[in-house]
Formats: sequence, structure tokens, C-alpha cells
Amino acid sequence: MSEEILAYDLRQKYAEIVGIHLEAVALARINKNYPDYFNALENLETVISHKFKVTEETDDDKKKKKTAQDKYKELRDEAIKKANLYSCAFLGQTSEPQEVTEIQESLRAIERFFYYVMDKAKMFGSTGYNEGL
Repeated sequence: MSEEILAYDLRQKYAEIVGIHLEAVALARINKNYPDYFNALENLETVISHKFKVTEETDDDKKKKKTAQDKYKELRDEAIKKANLYSCAFLGQTSEPQEVTEIQESLRAIERFFYYVMDKAKMFGSTGYNEGL
């Protein structure tokens, strides 16, 4: 097997793995199973974290660039804070609207961030590539 074919096979397998993780995230979100949603996001991060790049955001006090990993950590910490603060809503034991909304928003912020990172890394393809269209 040539290196080109092997590289293609690995890219194809990686795309399949990412797709499986994206489906797990979507299913947990749709089912409003917040512990599974959080775990699925954590699993997706494991698979795509090598795609995280330095962002253009700066902290005015420190004049330091934030990495995408730093941004993820902030979002993750916020989600954990909300899950602990509203543990009954996180576990599906209450449907108090304010609590559920805050948990959903913290988890969706992570998901949106991952889509942003994946888009920046051109994991969804690029506009210059249209083979087969």
C-alpha cells in the first residue's frame, strides 16, 4: 500500500471518527441529556484538540494571545460551574427554565466553539475544493 493511499485511508477514518463524535454530541443535545452532552463534548475535544490554533484575542492587561485551548478551558470551566450550581437541572431532575437555559447555553457555547475551530481548520472542506460537485 502506497503512502498516498495510506494517508487517504487515515484521513477518511479520522473524518468518520469525528462524524461519530459529532453525532453523539447532537443526540445528547437533542435528548436534553446534559451529562451525556458534556461527556460527548469532552470526547470530541480529545479528537479535535490538535486542530486548535492561536486566536487573535488578547488580554489587554497581559498583552498575551489566548490560545484556542485557553478559550476551551474557560468555556469548560463555565459549564462545570453551571452544572454544579444547577445540579438538579443538569441531571434532568428539574425543568426550572432559568437553570436549564443557563446549562444549555454553557454547553452550546462549547459546541459552537468547536464548530468554529473545526471551520478554521477547514475540517469541513474548503471552497477551493469541488471535486465531484
